[in-house]
Amino acid sequence: MRVSAPAIRWPTELATAGPAQDPMIVLAGRAEIDGVGFRVTALRMREGMRLPDYRAGVPEGAYEDALERMVDDIEDLVDSLGPQRVVINDAHYLLWMVPDPAHEPATRR
Repeated sequence: MRVSAPAIRWPTELATAGPAQDPMIVLAGRAEIDGVGFRVTALRMREGMRLPDYRAGVPEGAYEDALERMVDDIEDLVDSLGPQRVVINDAHYLLWMVPDPAHEPATRR
């Protein structure tokens, strides 16, 4: 038996959300499924490695410790040490989506 999926509105762009010294390490956007908001986050990853792609010359303190924990959390969530990545702007990103608690739901049918 199949059930129709609710309408999904995916972002057409992702905004930079990383530190000023490397804003493209984190990208963010908003998706909506049947009037419910979701945060879309993408973390730039080192190709072939399980680490964020930190840029040389950016002070270590500019990056949040949470970035590395995010990778572990996503790997635990999907039960894989190698979740698939998407290529955005010639870089590899680990992308995930979570409900947005700040989103006011639209009136639903």
